Amino acid sequence: SQVLAEDAIFWFYEITNMGDYDYDKTLFAQYVDWGIGGHDNSSNNAGDYNELLDMSYAWSAVPFGSPGNWSPVGLAGYAFLESPGVPDDRRDNDSDGLTDERRDNVANIFINDPNQDPFILNAVRDTAKFREFYAYSWKPHWDADENANWKSFEDLDANNVWDQNESLYDDVGSDGLGPFDDGYTGADADGTQGNGKPDQGEPNFGILDKDESDQLGLTGFAIYPVHKYELDNDEENWQVLTGLPTPHGQELIGVNLANYFSSSLFSMNGRNKYSAESGTIQETGETERFSMSMIYGINENDLFRRKKTVQQIYNANYRFAKPPEKPILKAIPGDGKVTLFWDDRAEKTFDAFYQRVNFEGYRIYRSTEPNFIENKIITDAFGKATYRDPIAQYDLIDNEKGLHPIDVNGALFYLGNDTGLKHSFIDSTVQNGQTYYYAVSAYDKGFTTINIEGSFEGIPPSETTTILKQDINGIVTSDINTAVITPTAPAAGYVPPQIQSFEGSGPGTGTVSLTILDPDSVKNFSTYRLEFSENSIYHNASIPQYSLINTSSNDTLIKNEKLTGGSIQTAVKNGITIDIKNDTTVSIDFDNSKWINGNSNYIVQVGFDSRFQAAYQGRRIFYPADFEIQITEPGMGDLSYPSSTFSQPIQSNIIIKNITDGNDHQQFIFRDENKNTLFDDGDAVFIIFGDSVGKPVTKNTNLHASWSVSIFNDTTLAEDKRIHPEFGDVYKVVTKKPFRNGEFFEFTTKAQDMDLSKAKTDLDNIAVVPNPYVGAASWEKFSTEVGRGERKIYFTHLPNECTIRIYTISGKLVNTIEHSSTIADGQESWDLVSRDAMDIAYGVYIFHVDAPGIGEKIGRFAIVK
Repeated sequence: SQVLAEDAIFWFYEITNMGDYDYDKTLFAQYVDWGIGGHDNSSNNAGDYNELLDMSYAWSAVPFGSPGNWSPVGLAGYAFLESPGVPDDRRDNDSDGLTDERRDNVANIFINDPNQDPFILNAVRDTAKFREFYAYSWKPHWDADENANWKSFEDLDANNVWDQNESLYDDVGSDGLGPFDDGYTGADADGTQGNGKPDQGEPNFGILDKDESDQLGLTGFAIYPVHKYELDNDEENWQVLTGLPTPHGQELIGVNLANYFSSSLFSMNGRNKYSAESGTIQETGETERFSMSMIYGINENDLFRRKKTVQQIYNANYRFAKPPEKPILKAIPGDGKVTLFWDDRAEKTFDAFYQRVNFEGYRIYRSTEPNFIENKIITDAFGKATYRDPIAQYDLIDNEKGLHPIDVNGALFYLGNDTGLKHSFIDSTVQNGQTYYYAVSAYDKGFTTINIEGSFEGIPPSETTTILKQDINGIVTSDINTAVITPTAPAAGYVPPQIQSFEGSGPGTGTVSLTILDPDSVKNFSTYRLEFSENSIYHNASIPQYSLINTSSNDTLIKNEKLTGGSIQTAVKNGITIDIKNDTTVSIDFDNSKWINGNSNYIVQVGFDSRFQAAYQGRRIFYPADFEIQITEPGMGDLSYPSSTFSQPIQSNIIIKNITDGNDHQQFIFRDENKNTLFDDGDAVFIIFGDSVGKPVTKNTNLHASWSVSIFNDTTLAEDKRIHPEFGDVYKVVTKKPFRNGEFFEFTTKAQDMDLSKAKTDLDNIAVVPNPYVGAASWEKFSTEVGRGERKIYFTHLPNECTIRIYTISGKLVNTIEHSSTIADGQESWDLVSRDAMDIAYGVYIFHVDAPGIGEKIGRFAIVK
């Protein structure tokens, strides 16, 4: 699923001293005999060492291979990756700021201060080296996680406990498998999953973290002609390997090429030794590791690019960018439509390579053949089909959109257009009786950076596989994110499930809509309640939580999910999904803020009057409520709150009603610029609140200013055309408001049903498709490349229990079919074979449908050659 990781082999060696003897001096070495271009071309090899990439590589000095003079020959490279480590010499052998790291220790203590870190000798010096080596700063960590890269779990509710709706990062347990991994059977029996502490077997810790070893590194390298040193001469080899020069460029051309790699010397103790750490006798000796990677490239640039990818894989503990987990797809056939819906497991996938959740979106594919060949139409610069064209795509609203800048041979992956995520898709462009193949893939953001030349570098997005397996008999088996489906008409008399009532209570200006996706799962006469909660002082939280409760059964179907991104589609519960669109920002709704009573044509400015910004900006709040400003007789309005410490209240001619909170006398500050106590040209009012909802302003220290309303003469009008506000006029201020605590929606569902009287009427809809059927010879092979499929016709809109009899035009019985189905399936197929197991002839046929208790239907269809 990641094209950049191809053409590379990793050789990983783990060597344990199983004997009793202690080896004081040991080294790991590797011998390479290149043989580039085939056996007969060995003497034409050339090689060098690239110091920047730490890679030995070789090529053919002639442009063809032998025997056969084939081309291109290409290049091969060897990169030395991991070397043995020394955990007890109190030296920082790998210059990462840490001493004596080891991979077999156990986490016991959480370290908060680098001065208390047993692997750091000098906090100032070594934390600087740590940052330079790892590209992140030292941070608190468990003691055995020396390089502090193990991450526990997502903690959305900050309770320091892993909950089921939170992502597990590295804290997957000692078996190394999390809930979304293949082979996962449940939480580890030893309690290590989600325990907040690193355990052996988990990613980025111990055995599975190569940086938790004080590696000696590659210290010796040499290129030379084959047979300069013979492998069977141990004494000579020891002298050569312990005396190899440090790796450096050393080009050699036109020889039968070989090279040696070697590490520094280290000790390896044998078994039956006492371990002070565990207090036991070790049954095996010490274990050390080293690894290499063999890399292939068509040319030097290709080889060097793959070495960079190999280095990234190694740096991430032999892992590379991988796509999110496959979503679990369910497909529902309908009448002229197919409904797809899937779960959100992909969105919680932690990518160990990127060290973050890197999910971006979903792609939906439809095909009339199981290999999705007809979708793979986006080609690279060489005309090779590289990417598929989806029928729909949903991605996060995160400004990661358009074409990803990292290409694969000129082909760019389309990230989407910030549509927002959905978990369902209804395809209404299908034909009943036609078999379709669907897939829903998940993809990540990829990665980009800009190099010193100003060009993009990085990794293109990774996308999940979409697999449908077909056996020799044409039987197709789907994966968890693929489906095979044939749309069909429902049975005669079918009444679809319904939302019988839908009512909301609350001031939120967002929208809530319901969609029935799985008719079979809709419950009869069940009532549901969608509730919102948040704990902000003024009900202006941009990300409230929501819960869904079946109040008929008192079951909580969704509990305290965050309404992130402003727009979400819930998981399908009891056959229904809910689309929630939240107004995340409290703001003025200018389209609906206006004079609702009276004829005044004064210009009204609503928001926060900049003339008084210095006085109130530091006290500003965005209060989610609607207000009515009522003009009264002079002196008959409410008393305003003093505009400053030294000013007096004003007996105004306005009353402000807080419609949302039910306060008929909302407090306000009156900026009476012309000192006439009337709300007129140039004046402003500021709507004010206390320390929380419902609390009045009692002193300046608890005053909070919300919206201002200012009015001005329209100077573009003649004086006699200006209509001043007068008694009885009302201006309404409308705001956009997030869903708030206590707000809810209720709805009741009715399950699908069968209506006998409707079934009798629906008999007129019974039909044969296709009609006429344009036949194919019986010997024609079943095709998997195009959408025709095997020979058959369909009877549609049948009652769920009936008998179909097929006759020739002369009245001879050809076949009898007994139809029995659910009420949602009114379709029956016939393979055009008679009751005598013979292929039928071309011509016109009569069908008779008999449904006891409902009625009969007679019709005809044609088979055309």
